[in-house]
Amino acid sequence: MQDFYGFFNESKTFYKLFIVLFTSIITLLLSKTLFYKIGFVDKPNLRSNHDKPIALGGGIVIIPLIFLTSVTYDHAWDSNILISLAILFVISILDDIKNIKPLYRLFFHFLAVTIFVLLYINPQLVIFIQQNSFFYYISTLVIILFVTWFINAFNFMDGIDGITSVEVLSICISLISLSYFIHQEINVLAFSIFIITSIFCYFNWSPARIFLGDSGSIPLGFLSIYLLLELALEGFWLSAIILPLYYLMDASLTLFKRIISRKKFWQAHKEHFYQKAIRNGYTHSAVSLRVLLINSGLFLLSFSAVIYENEFTFFILSLIWCLFFMYLFSKNIK
Repeated sequence: MQDFYGFFNESKTFYKLFIVLFTSIITLLLSKTLFYKIGFVDKPNLRSNHDKPIALGGGIVIIPLIFLTSVTYDHAWDSNILISLAILFVISILDDIKNIKPLYRLFFHFLAVTIFVLLYINPQLVIFIQQNSFFYYISTLVIILFVTWFINAFNFMDGIDGITSVEVLSICISLISLSYFIHQEINVLAFSIFIITSIFCYFNWSPARIFLGDSGSIPLGFLSIYLLLELALEGFWLSAIILPLYYLMDASLTLFKRIISRKKFWQAHKEHFYQKAIRNGYTHSAVSLRVLLINSGLFLLSFSAVIYENEFTFFILSLIWCLFFMYLFSKNIK
């Protein structure tokens, strides 16, 4: 983190921003053309929400751009975060290219998350739970499972034009705002992700010209949960839960329904609530804009949870808010 006013008062900040924006636009334009030329595209199938091949390598471009932008703005990366991010990035690129079996992919997800939790998160928790070794091991397992589920839920939810761009932008601008309110500081990593994702969103908006692919959605999910856990470790755990709540609820409820229906829950499908909205007559843009509206409400509720020190009422209101829109997505408007 850096002082908010000092960050924006520095003359080089906006010069760097211009360079970052220009570089990102040119890189995405050239990469998109290259991906189409070499056939690195997502071809439509029965489960797709698009009807023509779309360039698939968005994540290959934006994850390095996020890293370089954050370094440009002097973000201090922890080596364990970088190792975990690199593992997820590489296995996701390979999955985009070769379609790796789910079990192998999940192994590397667990490996990356275990490194992250054991070497980065747990040292910050040990002062709270060092007196109870049983609780320490249980909490470690729960965090590993939750983070692994979170990054995969992020991937599952990346099924229509613009939706994950909107989710990432919402989380980042919320964290930037909360960081200013709490500390009068700028969250440099959230700022860097916000800038690069804003550029990508232009190319990913309906009709999309390029998709994130697993190489984008998985690392972005990891970076999002990393930033949210940082907020939780500061004591604002309820706010950290509320911010991504729609994504978590849609993914979790859909998974639960598929499990109890004895379906192959690990396979791609079109049963998420946002996908139902598309079938029920909403356009991709309409759904993504409603997700933005949902997240705006969640930000206000998470902000209230910060002010009122984790008052649980705001979590209940957040659940109701998300359920209301999930109900609307299930209604046919044709």
